[in-house]
Amino acid sequence: MATTPPAKSPSIALARALRRLGLTQGQGKDFRVDGDYNKAGERVRTYALLLTAHADETAAAHADDIERWTEEDGGWSFTVCVRYSDKGRPHCTISNGAVEKIREEPPAPPAAEPAPEPEPEPEPASETAALEEPAQPEEAEEPPAEEPRPSKGSLTITHTRADGTLLEGSRKHDGVYEIVRPIGFRSSRNLGALYIRNSRDREADHWRIRRAVAALREAGWEVTVEIDESKRRSFKEAEAERLERAENRAERHSDYASSAAARSNARHKAALGALDGIEPGQPILVGHHSERRHRRAIERSDNNMRASIAEQERAQHHSDRAETAAQYKARRYDPNRTRRRLEKLNTELRKLERYRDEQLAAGRTADRAERRIEDLREEIAGWEEVVEEARQDGVKLWEPDDFAPGDFALYSGTWYQIKRANPKTLSIAWNLRLTKRVMTLEDATEGGSTWTFGMDYTKIRARCPEAAMLAFLADGTVPGTKSAWKAHLAQPASEVRAALAAKPKTKKRSDPKVPKKVKVDCGWDATEATLTYLDGKGQPHKLHEPVTITAPEGTKFTESVWSRSLLEAVTRRLAADGFQYREGRWSGSPGRGIVHGIEPTEPPAAEPEAAGPDQATLIEPPAEEPPAAAEPPAEETPEAEPEQPVDEPEPAHEEPADEPATAEPEQPVDETAPPAEDPKELRLQREQAAALGWSTGQAEFVIAAAAGRLYLHQFGSLYCRDTPGTAGRLMSVHRLSALQKAGFVTVGAADANRERPVLVTVDGRRAVAVWKRWKPTPVEKNREQECERLRPLLHGVQARRLAEQAAQDEAARKAASAEFREAHKRLMEWEDREDRLWAAWAKVQGIVFRLQRRPAGWVPTEEEIETHGLDAAVVAELREDAVNPQPKPVLPDLKQKPMPELSPLEADGQTPEQLDLFAVA
Repeated sequence: MATTPPAKSPSIALARALRRLGLTQGQGKDFRVDGDYNKAGERVRTYALLLTAHADETAAAHADDIERWTEEDGGWSFTVCVRYSDKGRPHCTISNGAVEKIREEPPAPPAAEPAPEPEPEPEPASETAALEEPAQPEEAEEPPAEEPRPSKGSLTITHTRADGTLLEGSRKHDGVYEIVRPIGFRSSRNLGALYIRNSRDREADHWRIRRAVAALREAGWEVTVEIDESKRRSFKEAEAERLERAENRAERHSDYASSAAARSNARHKAALGALDGIEPGQPILVGHHSERRHRRAIERSDNNMRASIAEQERAQHHSDRAETAAQYKARRYDPNRTRRRLEKLNTELRKLERYRDEQLAAGRTADRAERRIEDLREEIAGWEEVVEEARQDGVKLWEPDDFAPGDFALYSGTWYQIKRANPKTLSIAWNLRLTKRVMTLEDATEGGSTWTFGMDYTKIRARCPEAAMLAFLADGTVPGTKSAWKAHLAQPASEVRAALAAKPKTKKRSDPKVPKKVKVDCGWDATEATLTYLDGKGQPHKLHEPVTITAPEGTKFTESVWSRSLLEAVTRRLAADGFQYREGRWSGSPGRGIVHGIEPTEPPAAEPEAAGPDQATLIEPPAEEPPAAAEPPAEETPEAEPEQPVDEPEPAHEEPADEPATAEPEQPVDETAPPAEDPKELRLQREQAAALGWSTGQAEFVIAAAAGRLYLHQFGSLYCRDTPGTAGRLMSVHRLSALQKAGFVTVGAADANRERPVLVTVDGRRAVAVWKRWKPTPVEKNREQECERLRPLLHGVQARRLAEQAAQDEAARKAASAEFREAHKRLMEWEDREDRLWAAWAKVQGIVFRLQRRPAGWVPTEEEIETHGLDAAVVAELREDAVNPQPKPVLPDLKQKPMPELSPLEADGQTPEQLDLFAVA
């Protein structure tokens, strides 16, 4: 038998030892001998590199064998260093010196004359090993395959759907667990074997099993695989085992929590007991003999307190785990949750059935799909029984037949009104911008569109009919589940649907002869615009020719289709043709034109619609022209003002004779001029204009409100709608509060679009007229100053209200002062009386200083009266106080309270919004 010579270098010894462990050598294998080379191609260092996780685990399991074998094979000394990361995987480093890597001495340089290289002599074992170049076995040694390789044992990997994937035949510290753990196997004390998690009731994971078999066989283990997919357990058996494990888990964690709580209490008592004998707040007496004992006591108390807190947290953790396990059955068998689970299982079942049919049609087998279909059908049947049992127990499971359009459904603590009841979901009102306990369809409607959200029936908690909800809201209450259930029983959804079906439905027949929309095209700075009537398809109407609208002489449509004069002309044209705008807004752009829906005007409303725009155009000029007509009056000579209008009426009568067309519109303006205005009124107007104290922005704000152009959005934003029918431009809302408190403007009620118009009051309209006529110099204010309180209109309604409020407050203050003085007088009398009574008691008791109270109900005896010579009046007061004690008077509170804010003034009756002059959209 051939013998293997000892290794001549440490590389050979180490390679032999690793090959004896079953590791393969070479590029891409378990390990390889590699090194560093210089520019000449000569190797400078050699390292033994472990490349795979399998090699690391094998070397870690046989560290002692590697060191022993290298010692026996030539006397080389090696050290195997094993380290573990966070995941438990070992990392091995083999070294033969002080460094972790194996260092090889550089080879000797070649001699000048070619000569055969002498064979190196083996170095002693005590010296640091120097690795030579042998990356492969020497020619003299035997091939590693012929070396005897002992078998480590036999293992069995079994898989059944009832038990899962198990690895049997392994023992502790035999290296098997380290090999299969990265593949997914775990150890279990209950099973007594290694297993793959979540492998029960499922198909075998062949990929993991094949990897485990290959790794174990490479390590020298004999592995047998047994897979039986036919052995399975029923759905009810699996659920019963899950519930049993949950109960055991709850009991176990409950015991853990009790033990941890007991330990926490014991530690807490120990922490308090460690400081017995030491007063709270006692400082450490440095240098005293008690210093060390004091410090040790504080340290023991601190350690015990920290341990008590840690145990308390551990007890809370186990208590939460126990509570979760105790609620496992209730959560898993919740009927609504089960219905959602059934929906997913049915979807998966239909998908697998389609896949199976496709495979069978193609002539392929579908055994795996068949087994999964069988499991799904059994699981679906089991969960359907759970739902049916809940329904028989009286649990209400909401279905599509339980709801009707208009009802309210309770979801997540909020009532949502239902728009549609679909087969699987409810279309409920949805508006993320509002947080309300009752969300109606009106709240979710914006710009003619209603926002909805699909809600699953399994998430609905209650139903309330629309009529009942309106009754609850009228009473100022929001119904709960019990009240809603009573309303649901009183008016089921079937009755609501029957009532809706019984209502006659008016058939809306569209007349093709009537246009449905109108389109306006106009360029920038143009003098002409085109108005086109459109049919229902958006095409030009055949019975209505396009109309050309011309700008007034000397003006242009500077803002293209959004020009105010153009839109007013369009409104007048539509009214003349018998049409009006439908609900909604203009859509489009100046380049493509803007479109708005129209409808025929009703006969009774035809005249107001046609007269509205004309009236608007006639009302606006007088608001701007009076200042020009009122400029001639001088401030110093108000008496001369009536003389000017006396000479003007005569030319006014002569002009219509020559130019009737131009003189007629100017005649109303001349009539409105003050021909004989009272000088007191003029003086009052000048005083009011001077006392306003408005800035330019505040004046523009009130003027825009007087023209009906300001609207407060539902979210607090303020818009100025210069052009009717448009969204308007955004304005700062900081001036509104000061002007509203001063009584110049007020906020009206919300309209159909939930926009609140900003209206002027009587004082506001008077202030606008005064401001435009007398043109006072605006006050320069910044943003902060514009938010400060303003003076109300001089001699106005708000000023009168504030004066009345101040008078009432002054009267109330005087009455409170009189009441306080009366109470203070009673208090002084009571204290004087108490002094007399106490003095009598102190005289009898021999008390000099007033450090004690007189006992209530004390009355001196006859002997004490004679002995101390008490006054008869004082004795009478003592006896009266004993029978009817007088309480100490309490002074009323004189703390000054600020005057409450007055309610906003009502809007002026001449507000354009109330006259409906700008109702374009």
